[in-house]
Amino acid sequence: MNPDTYATLYGPARPAPSRRGIGVAMVAAGLWSVALFLLWGLGFLALWAEADRGPTEGIPFSWVLICLGIAAVPIALLCTPAVRRLSVPARALVTGLAVCSIAVGLALWAA
Repeated sequence: MNPDTYATLYGPARPAPSRRGIGVAMVAAGLWSVALFLLWGLGFLALWAEADRGPTEGIPFSWVLICLGIAAVPIALLCTPAVRRLSVPARALVTGLAVCSIAVGLALWAA
């Protein structure tokens, strides 16, 4: 068969998209959603508790440090060479696992 015949009849060949990372991406999305929900709930409860105490002069400095620490963990993980070699869904899974474990730890500590 002439190699140009296929291209003439059907157009250029397009490989099927890879569905290899769908399961990993779904688990990563679940971990991130649980972590963000827990952190949102903890932030809401902390603001409510702070408002119950009376007037304040702003957000306490310790909250800012905790938020910066939580944000620094996935950023530091993404900068490591071992994680940079992973695929994008695997990176999301690793960082989601780290953030979810921090959120669960904070929720247990707050309880």
